Amino acid sequence: MRSKQYGIKYRNDNDKAYGVAGMALGLAVFDVSALSRGIDMDAVGFECLQFAPDFFFEGNPLMSAKDSWKHTYSHFQVIMGLSIANAMCRKMLLDHGSIDRKMRLLLLEAACNEGMLACQLEKEEVERLFDKYYSHLLSVFSNREIAQAVSEFATIIRQERTITRQDMEEFFSNVL
Repeated sequence: MRSKQYGIKYRNDNDKAYGVAGMALGLAVFDVSALSRGIDMDAVGFECLQFAPDFFFEGNPLMSAKDSWKHTYSHFQVIMGLSIANAMCRKMLLDHGSIDRKMRLLLLEAACNEGMLACQLEKEEVERLFDKYYSHLLSVFSNREIAQAVSEFATIIRQERTITRQDMEEFFSNVL
């Protein structure tokens, strides 16, 4: 999940554009686009999706431990969902295939590791959450109209290189 730890590797610029487009759609689907400042295709891994500074909240001594954990947990969910969206978009829309068992297990393993590190979640807790997000995103990426729009957005990303949050929100508000 953490781009430096797990590393997102792209085959080429087109593959990267689809991965980033998938994450942008994920922000819209999960209604968390306010966490982003936009897209920078020339950045590395998850850094292509530019997050707002408060996304990287590390804690606040004035905040209760419970509230701090809830904040961390919600951001873990976002990163897990974006990881799934990235992989699904690339595999389903660019490669016209499906996520195979090996890729699904790699995504789940990364989610379990991150869930344990960030939130002290047990594997079973992460698996339930992962399955929920995976199923939801599978239905989203299986929608032909959404798939066509995301492919169009990937083309725009490749051409423009940077896109603001407002432009992402506007694009996907017409899609979802």
